[in-house]
Amino acid sequence: MSGAGLSDHEQRALSEIEAQLKGDRSLNRRLRSASLRQRIVAACGLGALTVALLVAAAITVAQPLIWSFAAAWILTVVMSLPLIGQWARRRWQLRDHSPRREPQDPQSRSGPVH
Repeated sequence: MSGAGLSDHEQRALSEIEAQLKGDRSLNRRLRSASLRQRIVAACGLGALTVALLVAAAITVAQPLIWSFAAAWILTVVMSLPLIGQWARRRWQLRDHSPRREPQDPQSRSGPVH
């Protein structure tokens, strides 16, 4: 293309494709869960690196290892807090939407009456 942009027909076709993709809930859910999984894996890997740096810094007491541990710890916390927030929000929403059971009256239970 010479920079003229899309024709009206192409623009309508693109709009239809975008609308269909936005309406596909399973695709949307897959894409969101893939990025969430990647962030969880990255946070776990960074956490493991942080623990390894802590152990190495504690054994050697070397300044570069101590500062590396401090930087890795900060990155681990910054990366993990949004994930923990999402998990807590999801748990809270599931708890609010779950069907509530009414407490049973002990006398209304079926069984032998003494």
